[in-house]
Formats: sequence, structure tokens, C-alpha cells
Amino acid sequence: MHIKGLIFDFDGTIVSQEIDFKKIFLEISELASRYKLREPEEKLPILEYLKEIRKLNKAKSEKFLKQAHALLLEREHASSKNAKPINGVIEFLAQLKKSGIAIGIITRNSRNVVEKILKEKHIPFDVLLAREDVPEVKPHPSHINMMLEKLGLKKNEVLVAGDHMFDVLAAKKLGILSCGVLTGGKMHQDFINVGADFVYDDITKLGVLLGLEKLPEGKLEHQLLKYLIQKYCVLDESVETGPDIGMDAAIIRTSRNKVILKSDPITLVSKDIGKYAVTINANDIVCSGGIPRWLLTTLIFPVGTTFPAVEKTFYDISKTCHQFKIAWVGGHTEISSSVSQVVLCCAMAGEKLRHIKQVKKIKSGDALVLVKQAGIEGASILAREKPDLAKKFPDVFKKAINATKNPGLSIVREAMIAWKTVPVIRMHDPTEGGITCGIAEIAESSGCGFILDEKNISFYKPAKIFCDYLNMDAYGLISSGCLLVATDKKSAEKLVRVYKKSRIRAAIIGYATKEKVILIKTKSGQFKKIDFSTYDEIIKQLP
Repeated sequence: MHIKGLIFDFDGTIVSQEIDFKKIFLEISELASRYKLREPEEKLPILEYLKEIRKLNKAKSEKFLKQAHALLLEREHASSKNAKPINGVIEFLAQLKKSGIAIGIITRNSRNVVEKILKEKHIPFDVLLAREDVPEVKPHPSHINMMLEKLGLKKNEVLVAGDHMFDVLAAKKLGILSCGVLTGGKMHQDFINVGADFVYDDITKLGVLLGLEKLPEGKLEHQLLKYLIQKYCVLDESVETGPDIGMDAAIIRTSRNKVILKSDPITLVSKDIGKYAVTINANDIVCSGGIPRWLLTTLIFPVGTTFPAVEKTFYDISKTCHQFKIAWVGGHTEISSSVSQVVLCCAMAGEKLRHIKQVKKIKSGDALVLVKQAGIEGASILAREKPDLAKKFPDVFKKAINATKNPGLSIVREAMIAWKTVPVIRMHDPTEGGITCGIAEIAESSGCGFILDEKNISFYKPAKIFCDYLNMDAYGLISSGCLLVATDKKSAEKLVRVYKKSRIRAAIIGYATKEKVILIKTKSGQFKKIDFSTYDEIIKQLP
């Protein structure tokens, strides 16, 4: 939600002036009877009633209509003497103006009356459109269409708020977000029944949506969560029961015989956390020989978080799910004092790839291939969390800050190429603990060791520069964005050729040994033992 303008109703929304429209209608109806005019059979609001009188009686009604409109205007003027801005509204509108958010007022009332009240009460606004300014009044969308032109805004940049269902209905006809407010006497359910996106006690509560107020601690308000779910959750035909308020689990229909499940929290990053989370979990699914299909998320935001910040995370998750064709089927979202930064936990399920060759045991002499470069994720995190690096390495910093896009953290494509090309023994994407930890995990699970060749191990240049400057070990730097593939030597050579044809960096970096130890041949020709730790190097640099 990127709201640049708010379009408000006037009477009952911005001011309270207690116009008795029922009494006015009776006066006008009695006047019509005296003129012996044909009246509409259905019950209509005053303006629609007068329009129908004209249609039914044509020229015969002109004198009556002139008198009826004069009567309506007179009663509006009389009521305007008691008009009072609704509590807190003037301050709220002033805050909108200060924040650069445009204010439009659309009303079925007379321009003359409304302008007088706006001036006398010093009510901030940008554009006023009254009943005289449009060919059709609310709930017809003419008011809103014309207001969009006047404000120079698009449909997805505004929200319409009012105390009557007409305001919601007019907005819905144009596919614009709407909010019903209860200051005009309508009930909460009245607005729900006509499809309002939000319902608040008064318009000042819209500050939450706009990020002018901080979200309270606890679960995200139901209507905010529902808005996010409906707008951003990605579903497909396999989802029988998807995310919704009160739904604790998703029901997925599948005819496949194997489903791969994965759960992983993201805690080391705060910016672009949604993209990180989906990408890294998808990486793990595909490394296990699956196609990522379904996602569940648990989002915990610290106290002080604004709604736009929450929405940005939802947007990032949704966009990445669309990219990988993953259905985001549910989860949990709350604000909590128990965290100091965003915590995002993901549970992802995938379907097992069919017709792939997977070898169960590794043999001495089998090869280990590194695809892409180590340290991509680490460089990206350092750039985001340590902006001072920009002063020391401006060009390198710019490259690192965009590393999530280029070269990117996803290895889904690279993994799929491997599965379709060679019989894979093991596949792994190094994360916390860096490339050495990733290799050690393959070795431990396979019951083998490795002899590595340092000259073939490629590091992402910004990662190496940052690590050297910060006295960090690049081998222990979190490294999502690269892929390790263990396969037999002949297949490894074939796989490297295939990657190179696809313009993907790849090299054989070592071979398996029976001895359960990891050695590295340095560029000087010496062999040394590789130490590793699950305690990532980057943690030493983050607060």
C-alpha cells in the first residue's frame, strides 16, 4: 500500500452537523404531492428521488425541482450553523498535509455550504468536489474519478473513507481501497456487508495504515492481516484451504507420492528479509531434489514497527513466491517486545522431482563442484548492515548492495541443471558457517573427507574485500548464492561444461577421500587442515 492521497466524505466523516435528511425528504415529498407530480415507487435518497421526479414528470416538474433544491439548500445552511469538526480530525488532516498526503473531499452536499464550513473551521484540504461538480453523485464513481484527475493520482494510490455505504460502494466500483467510519451512525457490519476493506471508529485511525502511527504489540489487527493475505498471498489450484483469519493450517491436495518439507528462520538480516527467506528455503528444497511448492511463514516484528514496514515484507515474500511459482498458504504475524528486529521463520514444502538420478554413497575420488561464488550473501548482509563500508569501498559497496539481485542468492536454476544432467550424490547450499561449514556438513553426512584446491575456489569479490578489511575469514562467511554438488569425476567434468555453456561459473574444487578429514592445497602448494565453525563470521560484525 503506497497511499499518496485520501478521499474523504464530508458530513459525518469530517464534521458532524446533524442534518435531518428524513425530515427534509418528507418536506420535499409533501411539496411534490402539492404539485401533483408522479413520484417513484421505490424509496430513494433525496438527490436520486429528485432525479427520478424529473424523469417521470419531465417539464412539468421544473418549478417543483427549483423549489425543492432551494428547500434542501436552505436546510443545509441552517444545519451548518451547528457543524463541528469530529474530535481529532483537524489535527489528523494537518498531519496528512505535513506528510505530503493529498486530501480530497467528495460530498453530496452543496459546495456553497461545505466551502463555508471548511473556511470557518480552518479544515485542511486540497480539492473539494460537491454535488454541483459532477454529473452523478455517490454511489456513482463520478466523484472519485474526477477527484483522481484533480489530484493527479492513480487508483492504487488512494483510499476512500466515509461514514456511509455509498462511499464504499463508489470506491469498489473502481477497485479502490475503502474504509467505513462509524462517526455517522452506521454499524460495523453495515460496511462489512458492502465489502469495505477497513472499518474504523473515525478517520484519525487511518494513521496506522499510513505508517503515521506505530503498530501496537501483539497479533496484527485482523483487518490489516486480512488485507495483506488477500492482496499478497500466492495460491494455486492445489490449495483446498488457504490462509485466512482463524485458520491454523493449510490443506493441500496433491497426487504426488513424495513431499519435501523445510523450515528455516531468517535472523541475520533486517532489510529485504522476505526475499531472503523465500529464496533460501527454496534453495534447500531444490538441493534435496524437490520443486518448491508451498510456504508457511511466522513473522514477528518488534514493537515500534509501522504498517508500511510490515506490508513491505509481505510484498517481498509475495514477489519472490510469484517468481518461483510457490503458493504462500498461511502462517502467523504479530508485533512483540520479545524481538529487537524482524524475525521471519519459514516452513516450505516441495514435491520430489521425478526421473532424476541420485547416488546414495560417495566414493574416494568423487568430485566436488562449486557453482557460482562463495560469499554472495555475506557481502550483501555486510553492505546492508554496515553502511560505513560505502565510504571506504564506494564501487564495491554498490555492487554488494545489489548482490541479492545480481548475482543473486537463488541457486534453484543451477540445482535443476545438475539434477537433470548428472547422477547427484550430494547437493548443498552453504549458509551459516560459510563454504567450509557446507563442505564439512557434506563430509560428515557422507562419511568421507575432502582434499580441496584453493586456486579453484572462487569468492565473490566484494565478500573477499570486506572480509580482508574487517579481519574476517571469507571461508566462514555465510554464503547462500553458491552451490556444492558432489558427483563422480567424469560427471563433474560434464556438469562444469554444461554450466559454462549456460554462462554459469563452476569448477571442480576437490575430491573425496576415505580419511575423514578436510585438507586444502594452498596456492603455494602446501596442504593444511581446514577448520570450520557453525558460528558464522558475520555474527562477529553485527550488533
